[in-house]
Formats: sequence, structure tokens, C-alpha cells
Amino acid sequence: MQRKDMKDYSLKINGQNYDVQIDEVNEASTVARVIVNGTPYEVEIAGGRGAAASKPHVAPAPKEANSAQITPTTAAATAPRPAAAAAGGAGAVKCPLPGTVLAVKVAVGDKVAPGQTLVVLEAMKMENNIDADRAGVVKQILVQQGATVMEGDNLIVIE
Repeated sequence: MQRKDMKDYSLKINGQNYDVQIDEVNEASTVARVIVNGTPYEVEIAGGRGAAASKPHVAPAPKEANSAQITPTTAAATAPRPAAAAAGGAGAVKCPLPGTVLAVKVAVGDKVAPGQTLVVLEAMKMENNIDADRAGVVKQILVQQGATVMEGDNLIVIE
């Protein structure tokens, strides 16, 4: 049974859904009663100052705490781009955006040509081909199907 003064929130944190109800905010202290997916908790409101804390303040998590945070760019929105390789003869193909590896299209020892698809990545509910930016031979595969990768992670090493 929900009371009128209870606040309901649906949160998605790192891909997990949470139903949160904030209840019984004690305005004389920094303590609130919350219910997360049916489990009650007493929580302390960070930064609260006793009677000055009239209600909890919902603030975004620090960037380093939210591994699923995506920063949109105009280049990613226009077209898939070849992954960048490190300088020099041998280099790692880097992940251009966070996502999940759907398929690895090459094997160690395969010769690859510029523009050849190396990895298929699901990001933002779209399939993105990660293509070779140069010719070479696959020396190492650093990811597997189903892996979650972040922007800048090394995917494949080409020499």
C-alpha cells in the first residue's frame, strides 16, 4: 500500500532496472526510508544538514562510477567509422563506443584488408561494424562474443 507522501522512481543503473520508493524522510536528521525492488532500507542522505534536508536530492553518479555512460558525438551519429589503431607497425584496433560484442569476424592469423569488418558491436540498440583501418595480419583477439566493452578498449591487434 502506497502512501501519498511516498515518491516512486524507476531507475536504470548499469543496465539493471530498479523500482525505488522514497518514504519517511526524517527532516530532523539526514535519514530516509527507501524501498528498492521491494526491500526496505534506511539510508543517510549525503550532504544533508539536519533540518535543512527537507527531501532527498537525486544527483547523477560521478562519471567514473557509471560505466554505462555514453557521450554522444557527431561522428558516431553520422556513420560507423573504422577503429583507430596505435601508431607504428603493430597496433590495437580500439572500440569507438561502449557496447556488447555480437560477433568476432576474424581469427588469429587471418590477413585483413582496410575496411574489412573485424567485430560486430551492439551499441545503443544498433549493430555497428568495427572495420580494419589498414591491411595486416591478426596477431591477437582480445574480446569474445558477448563481452561488454567500453570506448577505447583494445579489441584486436593487427601487425
